[in-house]
Amino acid sequence: QSLQSSKQIEVIRLGTYQGRLGASNPRFDSTNGCAVISPLVVATHIYPQHLHKKKSSKYGIANGDINDIIDKRAPPILQTVRSKLGLNKHALIIPSDVHDYLVDEHILPQDRFVGVCGGDILSETHIGELVNMLVNGKDEEATNNNQKSKRSIVSRKAPQKKVGAALFFREHVISIVKIPLGNGACYFDLIDSLPSSQTGGMASRTRCKDLASFEVLLRWYASSKFSESNCNFIENNEWDDGMCDFDPRVFQGFVWAE
Repeated sequence: QSLQSSKQIEVIRLGTYQGRLGASNPRFDSTNGCAVISPLVVATHIYPQHLHKKKSSKYGIANGDINDIIDKRAPPILQTVRSKLGLNKHALIIPSDVHDYLVDEHILPQDRFVGVCGGDILSETHIGELVNMLVNGKDEEATNNNQKSKRSIVSRKAPQKKVGAALFFREHVISIVKIPLGNGACYFDLIDSLPSSQTGGMASRTRCKDLASFEVLLRWYASSKFSESNCNFIENNEWDDGMCDFDPRVFQGFVWAE
């Protein structure tokens, strides 16, 4: 709340939300389509050329492009992928299945893939891997194979390249895009296709104007998704990699960079 008051975090109302057209126009039904919507947002942010655009806006992917992804571009892909996998009309889809399709269709460029990470979303070490890849546009651990602390990496000036991630958590996928502003400064936008009370029932784009604000937002987002039973489980159980499929804290992050 204080970060919103100080304008370090800004909640932007988008013009639609997933599933809005389902009843009136089933051909453009994006219900439960977050696994397609999120990587399409990332692809459009880092690789606008695939839309035959010469360049993106100053602030990365435009709000109008996000609206078009939700209402127009995602639904036919959803139908195709579900059909290929033998899934029903509104079935949830595993993100990696969607990524494979988008790569095959030359929508999501494989050579822009940075890496994948996962684990306990409340762990500074685990979520720090995702933050590092977003900040640096590369997988520091994979490229350097060193033991630098996560804090020393994310405290550096961010390279001036656009980066995007699909974050899979609690059966929902959101997009995170890094927008370079020059002189090492950048914005981090969290784009959620679900309707939000903060935006009058529309999808949202929450802009963080520095890294510290973004890390606060990530913690708030994660905590907001836990039910009372989830909280009880977390309180009574340490994180165990071997039991991650049954742990409400588990997340996966997939990162691409221009």
